Amino acid sequence: MNLRTNRRLGAFALTLLLASATVACGSEDAPSASAGDSGKVTLSIPPVGDSLPVYEAISKGYFTDEGLDVELTPAANGATTINALVSGSTDLALVSYPSLITAYSSDLPVTIAAPAIAGTDEYKSGLYVLADSEIEEPADMVGKKMATPSLGSVGDIWFRGVLLQQGLDPDSVTYIEIPQANMAAALEAGDVDGIFQTEPTLSATEASVDVRPIGFQNGPQGLFATSEKLMEERPEVVTRFRAALAKAVADIETDPQGVAKAMMPEYTEMTPEVAAKMRLPEYQVDYDAAGVQKVVDLMVEVGLLKKSFDASELYQDAS
Repeated sequence: MNLRTNRRLGAFALTLLLASATVACGSEDAPSASAGDSGKVTLSIPPVGDSLPVYEAISKGYFTDEGLDVELTPAANGATTINALVSGSTDLALVSYPSLITAYSSDLPVTIAAPAIAGTDEYKSGLYVLADSEIEEPADMVGKKMATPSLGSVGDIWFRGVLLQQGLDPDSVTYIEIPQANMAAALEAGDVDGIFQTEPTLSATEASVDVRPIGFQNGPQGLFATSEKLMEERPEVVTRFRAALAKAVADIETDPQGVAKAMMPEYTEMTPEVAAKMRLPEYQVDYDAAGVQKVVDLMVEVGLLKKSFDASELYQDAS
């Protein structure tokens, strides 16, 4: 495995700093996880569509078939979740790529357990403005305020990249950290000029406020992270986790809205009606190293990382 153990001195001190600053097919007779372990793992996920493959894998028994007993725990913010992975209080967690990239570049012992989601034009996560706004294109946001769920997250990093592509200063927009659920109100009040929205908040915003999109974020958004310690000591857990998710993703690809309508109300407070209409991201099984490399390099270009690294280092063979 490509474990960077020689770079891990002081990692636990770094993770405390990060936290204080703020997300192979198995067989029926698959053995239990590892010696002294029953195959029980904790998994931190948010109750949103991003987590749909997990719900499907639990409901269909795919994790059980792989010898895993998955216990769901509530999701926290990115830095707190990374800290939980490093300390061992959580085994697996759904986090954003910027969160993992930031942690990894700070020498924290975290890695990708499995890819999760990517944005697409159909998913429509992106920048939204009021329908009667004078803003018509990204360049019109110069000198304006944009709401993002957290600073240095998928939303503002993506839009900084959009501005760079157009030859504009990525810092010419003021990025304001606002929870997605509060963004619509801030937009209507004039506190911000644009908001970065993803599902399911986007659908709720569209139902209550007349908004229109300026652009969509495409490419890698989220992943299931784990610690390098778990990857090294219990690689079979990761192998089986990936296998179970692959089965769930295959189900979703066959009937995306049907799976969403069945699973989301069972595991979240979402109604079947909302779940059936909810836009879904691209659920990924294969690691998009090229796409993640673009995120890494963009974070360097906009000053969120000191130096780039090879994105292939983030994903390891668990066999």
